[in-house]
Amino acid sequence: MIIVALDFDSKEKALSLVEKVKGKINHFKVGLELFSRCGIEVVKEISDKNCKVFLDLKYHDIPNTVKSAAKVAVEAGVWMYNIHALGGFEFMKSVAEFNREYSEKIGVEKPLLIAVTILTSMGNEDLKQIGIAQDVDSQVLRLAKLAKKAGLDGIVCSAREVKKIKENLGEDFLTVTPGIRPAWASKDDQKRIVTPKDAVKLGTDYMVIGRPITRAEDPRKAAERILNEIVEK
Repeated sequence: MIIVALDFDSKEKALSLVEKVKGKINHFKVGLELFSRCGIEVVKEISDKNCKVFLDLKYHDIPNTVKSAAKVAVEAGVWMYNIHALGGFEFMKSVAEFNREYSEKIGVEKPLLIAVTILTSMGNEDLKQIGIAQDVDSQVLRLAKLAKKAGLDGIVCSAREVKKIKENLGEDFLTVTPGIRPAWASKDDQKRIVTPKDAVKLGTDYMVIGRPITRAEDPRKAAERILNEIVEK
């Protein structure tokens, strides 16, 4: 399934894109730039269009602070949001328990809670520079195991890491993969990328695609092109 990254600097641009592609794609990511400019209201407006929102704010703070932020996300009816696995096991466990309990308390469907492992813009040399000796694959798997143990629904990772995640943690542990680019699109600032068709073959559950759709002359046609490429033999 495709999630379109709404990396825009205004609510109007974001909602316009949603209108152009919904029906073909109904899952959208609200990240730091759009949220910083527009706040939780843009999440609510997208949800009101019968679309689902992945709130990609990568919460990483002390547990009580993150739970206070998560409360806002749950109340807004987000479909999925994420936290940093580098916050540690107790941090993730505390947020996962809150996510479940607060959703039940206010009578809404529990959002999916996933962990960010290693950003797809980072490679092995980047990890070494910050004092992590393990390579990317090993570190991603280590953090993924912690996330599952803590009760999270899945992780954000590169599609290249999906097979190892599924083999070690099971098919029901979700993988959300940014860094997805059609062969005809530019790589931009991502280092660990794969095409949408290859991502499906690798077993990813959700792929995040931004600029190849959002910066296209005709976003709906670009979305259709990607969807068609995925199913082509």
